[in-house]
Amino acid sequence: MTARLSARLALGAAILAAGVAALPAPALAAPDPAKLAAVTEQDPATGRNIKYPVKRGEVVPASLGVTNLGDAPVKGLVVQVRAVDDLDLLPKYDNCWYGKDSNVDIAWCEFDDELAVGATLATTGDLIVTSTDAQADKVVVVIFRWASKEWADGLGGVQKLAENEQGTDPVRGTGSTLTLAPRELPLPAKPNPINFVYASLVTPPAASPTASPSTSTSPSASISPSASASPTGPLPSASPAAPGAGGGDGGLPVTGSNTATVAGVGAVLLLLGGVGYLVARRRRTRFVA
Repeated sequence: MTARLSARLALGAAILAAGVAALPAPALAAPDPAKLAAVTEQDPATGRNIKYPVKRGEVVPASLGVTNLGDAPVKGLVVQVRAVDDLDLLPKYDNCWYGKDSNVDIAWCEFDDELAVGATLATTGDLIVTSTDAQADKVVVVIFRWASKEWADGLGGVQKLAENEQGTDPVRGTGSTLTLAPRELPLPAKPNPINFVYASLVTPPAASPTASPSTSTSPSASISPSASASPTGPLPSASPAAPGAGGGDGGLPVTGSNTATVAGVGAVLLLLGGVGYLVARRRRTRFVA
C-alpha cells in the first residue's frame, strides 16, 4: 500500500469518525421527523464538494445549505457545525452556542425559517476562518448537520444540545443573528443530513534569493582586480559582472576614479614604448658602426 493511499484512508477514517462524533448521544437515539439533506457547492466537472483555497486568517467562503426532501414544510431548523484542527468558527452570532472539544470548534445554531418542500436555504454570514498560524496538513474539513427545530426542541433545545457536547461549556454569541437565504445548491449522490466543507491552505511563495556579491553596484567593482594592468600587459577591461559591462550591446564608459586609473596606465605604457624605441635605435647604431 502506497504512502499516499494510506494517507487518504486515514483522512477518510478521520472524517467518518468526525461525522459520527457530530451527534451527541441523545441525538443518536432520536430520529428526526423531517427529511433533510445537507448541501453545499460542488465542482460541476467532478460532482464533488468544492475545496476552497484559503490563506492564513482568511474566511472560508462556504455556504452550509439544507434541502427539504420531505412531503411537508419544515418549521424551524437547527444546524450543528464542527471545524477541525486549524479551521475555526467565528463565535459571533446570537442564535448560536459555541464550545470547543480538544482540536474541534463546535456550534449549534437555530433558525425560525420555514423550509418549503423541495426548497433550499443556506447560511449567509461568515462562519469559518483559518487560524493565523495554520498549517497546511491541518486545514482540511468542516462537518455540518441539519435537523428540524422540532427534533432539537424534543431534546431540550440547542443550548441543551450544546451542553451535551464534550469539552468546554458552551457560550452564546453576542453579535448579530446568523440568517438563511434561498440558494440553488446541488444534491449529493446520496442525500444525507450530514455533509462536509473542504479547504486547503495557500502558502506564500518562498522568498527570492539575495543577489550574489559578484553583482555589486559599487563603482570600485567596475574593473576586476584580476585585470590589473602591468607595464607590459594590455589595458584593463570592465568586469562582465560590473554595471554597464553588458553583452553584445557593449557597456557604458568607465567613469569617476577609474578614468584616472586607465589614463595613468596608458601614460606608463606610452612612456615605456618611447624608451624602448630609443634603446632599439642606439643598439642598431652601434651595430652598424
